[in-house]
This record gives sequence, C-alpha cells and structure tokens, in this order.
Amino acid sequence: MAKTYFPGIDKIKFEGKGSKNPFAFRYYNPDQVVAGKPMKEHFKFAIAYWHTFCGTGGDPFGPGTMNRPWDENADAVQRAKDKMDAAFEFFTKIGAEYYCFHDIDLI
Repeated sequence: MAKTYFPGIDKIKFEGKGSKNPFAFRYYNPDQVVAGKPMKEHFKFAIAYWHTFCGTGGDPFGPGTMNRPWDENADAVQRAKDKMDAAFEFFTKIGAEYYCFHDIDLI
C-alpha cells in the first residue's frame, strides 16, 4: 500500500456557501455553467510543483521551518519519488487538472 501524505482528507468537493467544512469549496463549483461553459473551463487552476512541494518556508529574514514528510528519506532518489507521490495525491484531492514546474526535479 502506498504511503498517504494527507491522511483523513478526502477529495475536496463543492458544498456551497453555507458549508462549515474547512475542506470544501464554498463558491467554486467546477461543473456549474457560467457564461456558457463550466467554471473549471474558466478557472484552469495549476499547482506550482516547486513552490508547493520543494520550498521549506525560508525567506530573506531566516531559514525555512517547514518539515515535510516527503523530505524525510536519506536517499535523494527516493525523496524525489516521495515528493512526486505527495504532489499527485494533493493534485487529485484538490481536483487540480494542471500542474507546472519551477525546475526539473521529478524522476
């Protein structure tokens, strides 16, 4: 069984503006037709792989403080594979059909 990096979080769904679920879309409904086409065609969201999964939170004021579960393996190749698995789990759960890269770091 593959490792889960976001346990307890199912696919994020539209629940409407009255939802109290912190893991739900309140206004974005990908299948709702607006101006003749579904919202998901108006808003083609892409997740930036490097910025989302490689950064550690560092900035000009200090080093990063984020410890990511996909960065734990001592082997660099396995670490890259773990990061890729975490990324695609996230893309799937958030419903993002597109992703982009800052640089090449997939195996």
